[in-house]
Amino acid sequence: MSQVLIVIPTFNEKENIANLIGAIEKESLSVDILVVDDNSPDGTGKIVDKIIKEKKFVSIIHREKKEGLGRAYIAGFKWGMERGYKKFVSMDADFSHPVSAIPSLVELCDAKSLAIGSRYIKGGKIVGWNSKRFINSWGANLFTRTLLRLRAKDVTSGFKCFPIEFLKSIDLDAIQGSGYAFLVEMSLLAQEGGFKLRETPITFTDRVAGESKISGELKKSVKLVFKLAFGKKSYRQFAKFAVVGASCAVIDWGIFYLIKIILNKYAPDIDLQVARQISKAASFVVSASANYYLNRIWTFKSRDSAVVAQATKFFVVASIGLLFNSAIFYLVTALLGWRDILGLIVATGIVTIWNFFLNKKWTFKVK
Repeated sequence: MSQVLIVIPTFNEKENIANLIGAIEKESLSVDILVVDDNSPDGTGKIVDKIIKEKKFVSIIHREKKEGLGRAYIAGFKWGMERGYKKFVSMDADFSHPVSAIPSLVELCDAKSLAIGSRYIKGGKIVGWNSKRFINSWGANLFTRTLLRLRAKDVTSGFKCFPIEFLKSIDLDAIQGSGYAFLVEMSLLAQEGGFKLRETPITFTDRVAGESKISGELKKSVKLVFKLAFGKKSYRQFAKFAVVGASCAVIDWGIFYLIKIILNKYAPDIDLQVARQISKAASFVVSASANYYLNRIWTFKSRDSAVVAQATKFFVVASIGLLFNSAIFYLVTALLGWRDILGLIVATGIVTIWNFFLNKKWTFKVK
């Protein structure tokens, strides 16, 4: 038995499936093929049943109804895991994924890496698409990659190779994507699980025979991408960080205006801008202390026992943030002539983003 299983979901692919199996066989690859057919009305499953009688490296799962690409792959992966396969290739039945690229895809995949057949790295290309479809695909890929912060160029590719180590590390039954977004979700789970996303260039060719199944998938995929994004730990942490920041900003601004009023009353000769900067510095000390405490126990849920060292890091970040904050505040109030409240809003917004990423990567970094 081979160590590699190619999983091919099918629905009405009678014009392609036999030719595809034949093309894979001609490459003399050490692989087995599993077709997962969703009870195709055109008889795709029956064609594969006949092929199996002659080709022992081919198997099939007959499913009762069409449940989506993701459910088909999960069924195929489970079937292969039960039989001891080590690597699993996801592949379309319409010849859009080049058979010749299977060896490089499998070779690139290892115990710590998920391999991707990429259209958007050097050497990759697309054949048979018009400009509208290319722009739609490229834009969807950029949108998904940016929102989910995936470290790969072609995150929407369906031509992938998964190591058994990754599949065992996740709960396949908990996968949310049932359609094409399933493969995006798998890449996200791999990256968040510490697996590398490695890419090899491919030439993607638009299908010649049969009908495309992508109609209606875009809307569902966008919804899932947003759902996955809002479910990411880093996004949840940023939301908490922003809530803490907003709460402490109220403290910061309250103290700022209080000290400013006191200075205006008891030191009327002081320069207005100097009063502003003194008030801003004093309010920082109180709000930063509250900020550290709340972020430690709620946002990052830190259990680091070295509280003093951690607090020192936080105040270093906050101090640098204060310099940025003061500089931005000075720029918009003194040089641009904006009102104090606008200066506070702009300075606070920019510095919040700076503080979050530095604190996440340094102060509250999980060891």
